Amino acid sequence: MKAILCIATAAAISTTPAAAQDIAGPVAAAVDQFGQSVAESMAGAPGVFVTAQGRAPLPAAAAAPMTLTVKGTGKTAVEAVADRNARLERIRSVANRFDVAMEVGETTYAIVETPSWLTSTAESPVVDYSDMDETEVVDAAAAAVMADDEAIAPTVTASTTVTLQRPNETRLPGFVDALVEAGVTDLNDSLTGLNLGPMQPFLSLLGLDTAGDPGEAVWNAATADGIARARAQAEAVAAASGRRLGPVRYVSMLMRSHDGEDALVSVAVRFGFE
Repeated sequence: MKAILCIATAAAISTTPAAAQDIAGPVAAAVDQFGQSVAESMAGAPGVFVTAQGRAPLPAAAAAPMTLTVKGTGKTAVEAVADRNARLERIRSVANRFDVAMEVGETTYAIVETPSWLTSTAESPVVDYSDMDETEVVDAAAAAVMADDEAIAPTVTASTTVTLQRPNETRLPGFVDALVEAGVTDLNDSLTGLNLGPMQPFLSLLGLDTAGDPGEAVWNAATADGIARARAQAEAVAAASGRRLGPVRYVSMLMRSHDGEDALVSVAVRFGFE
């Protein structure tokens, strides 16, 4: 049986996805080493196995917007819309100041009935039952209940989703502070337009973050860059071992991700020797 040479290297780039590659690289190397040992024992072709991470710039259109919900309330729908519009104007003023595009979605309405005792700051009148007979006590209690029912005040809510273009990182902190001053409390800046909670980083690393997908052309460019980086590593390894690098025999895409500016693709590549 011919000797088998399997050398695994991993490229380390100081980003969060690269840290995942540091884990994925050895795992991929272990899996490949097993498969390679079987295949090469039959084909007899030692080679070099490397992992690398390629990148390609994300298009400007792929930069995820910032989203928020603007809500107005009132006793009537007209009042609720007026309150909502006043809040919108404050946000629009901030967007104009930072040269940020703003898109306002459709308005949705909700009606909520709230008992007055939950919203009123006035103290409830105290009823003295001590001088009443049993019938009068029952009548007074019934009257109090009816008064409470009549005091239930419907509140109308008018809500609108607002999409804001994400400014560059230099201006972003000031932009967020200005939104806070304008009364914004529910800003969503998850970089995908969809907040998936604690699962967000894992879905991004696995390439399942479809809301932030820049398209296959960008992913392909990052993959090609990753393979080129892998070849550079493999050539250095081959030269150090006194061999000349041959053609690509195996390519596997480990994961897709992004760092906010670039699409990142981690690949595992096995080259043969000449």
